[in-house]
Amino acid sequence: MEPILMTLSLIAALAVFGYSIATKMRLMARMAPENRLDQPGKRLGLLLRIGFGQSKMVARQRERSSGALHFFIFWGFVILLVREIILIGDAYHPGFQELLPLLGSGSLGGYLYAFIRDLTEVVVLCMVLFALYRRLVVRPRRLDLNIEGLVILFLIMGVVVTDLLHDAAKFNLILHHGYDLHYLHDPLFGTEMTWAPFAALLAHWMAGWGDGLNVLFYQFGYWAHIGVVLVFLNLLPLSKHAHVITALPNVFFGSLGYPHAPAPLLELENEAQWEKGALGVDRVEHLTWKQGLDLYTCTECGRCYDICPTYVTKKPLTMKWFNDDLRAHLEEEQQTLLATGQSSGKKALVGDVIRHDTLWACTMCRACEEVCPVSIEHVPRIIAMRQAQTLMHDRYPRELTPTFRGLEQNANPWNIGYDKRADWCAELDFPVPILTEPPKEAVDVVMWVGCMGAFDKRSQKIARATAILLQKAGVRFAILGTREKCTGDLARRSGNELLYQTLARENVETLNALGVQQVVTQCPHCLNALKNEYPQLEGRYEVFHHSQYIAMLVEQGRLTLKPTLEGTVTFHDPCYLGRYNNEYDAPRMLLAKSAKETPVEMRRSRNEGFCCGAGGGRMWMEENIGTRVNEERVRQAAEVGARTIAVGCPFCLTMLDDGVRQTGREEEIQVLDVAELVLQSLA
Repeated sequence: MEPILMTLSLIAALAVFGYSIATKMRLMARMAPENRLDQPGKRLGLLLRIGFGQSKMVARQRERSSGALHFFIFWGFVILLVREIILIGDAYHPGFQELLPLLGSGSLGGYLYAFIRDLTEVVVLCMVLFALYRRLVVRPRRLDLNIEGLVILFLIMGVVVTDLLHDAAKFNLILHHGYDLHYLHDPLFGTEMTWAPFAALLAHWMAGWGDGLNVLFYQFGYWAHIGVVLVFLNLLPLSKHAHVITALPNVFFGSLGYPHAPAPLLELENEAQWEKGALGVDRVEHLTWKQGLDLYTCTECGRCYDICPTYVTKKPLTMKWFNDDLRAHLEEEQQTLLATGQSSGKKALVGDVIRHDTLWACTMCRACEEVCPVSIEHVPRIIAMRQAQTLMHDRYPRELTPTFRGLEQNANPWNIGYDKRADWCAELDFPVPILTEPPKEAVDVVMWVGCMGAFDKRSQKIARATAILLQKAGVRFAILGTREKCTGDLARRSGNELLYQTLARENVETLNALGVQQVVTQCPHCLNALKNEYPQLEGRYEVFHHSQYIAMLVEQGRLTLKPTLEGTVTFHDPCYLGRYNNEYDAPRMLLAKSAKETPVEMRRSRNEGFCCGAGGGRMWMEENIGTRVNEERVRQAAEVGARTIAVGCPFCLTMLDDGVRQTGREEEIQVLDVAELVLQSLA
């Protein structure tokens, strides 16, 4: 009877499960193609570190308890997978465990697995109870209380409780009541109680219940366990807990570049793309299959809540809701997509599904991606949706109109005459060479000034400080003068890919014609474009942030610093220097040598640093919703008693300078670039 019942159960459950998974795979196959099969070795490393190692779950100190909870539940599933194989096998061959390698009768592996399994089940049970306590009592703001989440937790509890009941009843029937359970012969008979102390403790408690109840719980525990597992399996693809199935593949198919590969170049010369309206993401089927997998993988854990500067400052954006809305829309369009390959078009992706304010609120700081435990890539999707709005519909914040015009006419967002690009160095007491042709004498590095350094009066001081430091260190450097144009970062993040590619191709042509190999820049946005995105256009250079290059000069003894800065100093991590390019230490080393007091860290620092609010083109947009991001960051600096906020980005300097004034702290806090502080501290 057992083989027949087990076979029918498996056929029914696996058929439904297979249909659910196949439907989702067919749906993703209707989405845009994307190559995610390159460099399998690196992908396997990601899978081991983030997937099986759960590194992102336990990385944040403020999330260690919930991270540990998930870690133990995850590994509980992995360990108990062997148990499911054994129990299913027992229906066809009593004592099935004896057939498994290393787990056979009397083997050390069998004894150890009995102990590990028993311990795991109790740990998982404790973690589930803790999870229920958090959801029902603590109720963190980032977790939504819903029936679905509670059902899943109770199902997990059912899996471990039924197995413990089955084991405990088995021990009693064999050891206390003399039953010969040869049809379910246990290879560890007579010794398993020693290796399964928790099940043995439960058996001791159940010993007085008599044969009848123990037989009942023995059979009930077995079939209830199998039933709960199969029900749980089929609920997963239909719920937000689909991530149990999709998380590991999503991590494996994640971007390999640090922290992510740059957004793909649009084929702007492809007329068919324009005719189809397929520039960027304008309909749900324009998402790539990996972006579709991202939607199914979102766990709704809410870790992106308190890390997101827009959510913290009451803007209409959190990536959890963003993913929810897109996934719901994808499910609404499922039948139409499967039948025709296209969505119905009844709802506009931006406007009806995602609000305009929501799409344009993002600063693209990538804090959400840094903390996402399943490697969901939010920013490339937002860039692609902005591309469709800007290129196909001419729908973008109107504040960007003069900005785009300035980039088109004079290659800078203020539309200042490009012939004034080198005016910033007029106040220097030494000449700065301007490259107009390949240099006859060796040049160590080209100083990329950037639009802020060239035209913004406050940021010009950073450019001059950087130039003076290079000159004092004996570095042979030059600038491009009028031949330098905006890198196009602003245009690309605002969805104007056509303008980005125009500017970037001109810069690449100039740099390649001049034979430039090394570049140093004070702007992390320029750094990211030159270093990570220009290679897509055959522009390959060794690019340094000015803090990196100055730190190298200090380490070489070409610059000597002495601590002169008075008062408490803290460093604000620019998103494009830290999360985008993994540089956290160089500016801190310079500050440690320049300040009399040991620099302090804000509660949001390094890879969890809080955005200044200028990224994603927000520098040139009005901030009319909620509180200002820059004011919140200044408040965080004031919390630690900072007298000086050190920055490594002209955007950050402008935003935080404004934040200091807007919060009335001009007499308390000053904002200075790292280069300015180093220049003040030269011995």
